[in-house]
Amino acid sequence: MDRVKKIVLTGAPSSGKSSALAAIEALNFPSVVLVPESAVVLLKGGFPAPAHDDLEQIRAFQNSILTVQENLEGISLRRQPKATHMILDRAKMDGAAFWPPGVEDYLKNFPVKIEDELAKYDHVIFLDMPPQEFFGGVNQSRFHNFEQSLESQQRLLQVWGKHQSFKRIEAQKDFSKKTENILAALKSLGAL
Repeated sequence: MDRVKKIVLTGAPSSGKSSALAAIEALNFPSVVLVPESAVVLLKGGFPAPAHDDLEQIRAFQNSILTVQENLEGISLRRQPKATHMILDRAKMDGAAFWPPGVEDYLKNFPVKIEDELAKYDHVIFLDMPPQEFFGGVNQSRFHNFEQSLESQQRLLQVWGKHQSFKRIEAQKDFSKKTENILAALKSLGAL
């Protein structure tokens, strides 16, 4: 059997990743395994959201995310061994977008090597966040404001924009159009 193709769905908070994954899940493709966002799994499980001004809380959260992320990928494949494609809501490198001292400092402080992470995934689909007037849809696990999300978007572009198969999906006034564009991108990659 060929190796499972891995596709990272990334973008700043409120870019629509979770909503897009829900739409993909509703299509019920048996050949696709979906991996939820590790940070959301932790927060929904009761892990306290770190304060934006407490680097040690953020460090503990990021270390937990890295462990959960690695294990979620492995467990997800074991639960769906016939999958040909894996679609991930974020991956390890996304942590660089949420580390206050910046990308370079994140790579020095955490066991993440940019070259290894870029090589691990076959494709990256990057979702642009909406303009400020449409920035909302805040879910109970979200704790980033518009400016923090915008900074995260720039950092995500910095790390993932180097991937050889990088596809950017622009924000749309009508989210259903954005979802159509995401599904079309996934179809073009053979995932759906």
